[in-house]
Amino acid sequence: MSSLIATIMNETERQLLKKKTIWFVLLSALLPVGAAIILANFQQNLGLSSVSTADFPILILGIFTSFLLPLFVFMAAADMFAGEISSRTMKITLLRPITRFKVYASKHITLLLHIVLYLAVAGIASISSGFFFNSRGDTLEGMLDAVISYSVAAIPFIAISAFAIIAAQLFRSASTVLVLCILIYLAAYVTSFFLPGVSLYSLTSYTDWHLLWLNSSFAGGKITSIFMFLTACSILMFTVGFYLFDRKEY
Repeated sequence: MSSLIATIMNETERQLLKKKTIWFVLLSALLPVGAAIILANFQQNLGLSSVSTADFPILILGIFTSFLLPLFVFMAAADMFAGEISSRTMKITLLRPITRFKVYASKHITLLLHIVLYLAVAGIASISSGFFFNSRGDTLEGMLDAVISYSVAAIPFIAISAFAIIAAQLFRSASTVLVLCILIYLAAYVTSFFLPGVSLYSLTSYTDWHLLWLNSSFAGGKITSIFMFLTACSILMFTVGFYLFDRKEY
C-alpha cells in the first residue's frame, strides 16, 4: 500500500508540474471571474436580473462539466498513456520495482485527483465571483447548493476518465487519442439529445446529474439508480483498461 501511495504522489507531482495542468487550473479560476464581470455589467446596463449570486455557480458548473472538464480528462489521459508510450517514458516507469496494477491504478487515481482539483478551483472561483451580481435573498442557500453540486459533479467523470484511459491505450499518438475521444464524446452527446432512449446508457447524459441534487423533492431513487449505473460502468471500464495495460508490450 505504501508503494502505491508513493507512486500516486510521484505521478500527481509530475502532472501538476506540466504546463497544460497549470493552464487548466488558471482557466478554471479565471473563467468564472471573467464570466461574472461580463454578465454583471450586461445585466446592469440592460436593467435585467436573469442571473443571481445563487444561480451563477450552477451556471458555470454546467458549462464546465459539459465542455471544459471532459477536454481536460481526454488530454490528461492521452498524455499519461499514449504520450508516455511515444516518448518511451512508460518503459522506464515499468522498470521500477512495482506491479503494473499499481502503475495503472496510480495514473487513474491521479487523474481523478486532478478532476477534484479543477472542480474545487472552479467552485471557489464561481461562488466568490457570484457576488459581482450584488443580489440578496437566498444567497446562503445558493452557496450551499453550489457546494453540494461541485462536490458530486466529479462522480460521472470517474467513468468518463476510465473510458478515456481505455482509448488512450489503443494508439501511440496522444493527439490521435485526443481527437478520437472528442469525436466520440460529441457523437454521444448529439445522439443522446436526439434519441432520448439512448441517453439512458450514455455517460454524456449524466455530466449534469448534479442538478438532481438541487431538486426540492430530492429524487433519491433516480440518484441512486444513476449512481449504481455510473459505478458499474466505472468498475467495468477500469477492469478493461487494466487488462489492456497488463497485456500491452511497451
